[in-house]
Amino acid sequence: MTAKTVNKDPTKGASAVGKTAKDLRELSEQELHAALATAKEDLLAAQKMLKANELPSSHVIKKSRQVIARVHTVLAEKINSGKETK
Repeated sequence: MTAKTVNKDPTKGASAVGKTAKDLRELSEQELHAALATAKEDLLAAQKMLKANELPSSHVIKKSRQVIARVHTVLAEKINSGKETK
């Protein structure tokens, strides 16, 4: 799978969008935190566009939330796996 670039247009999807949990597991914790911050920014931008009636399709909001949940899940796995090995 090819890596996607950071996307500031919420109508095109969030930055970590297109990455499966398997792809996200290959990232470091710092990269996951960065992806999470970007995904939250994309969600906020999409919500603002929706309120202004500028968002062509509202499914972008759902996809952004799914990406945030996916990144949170992988991040929690990484953090918890580090605690178990100590």
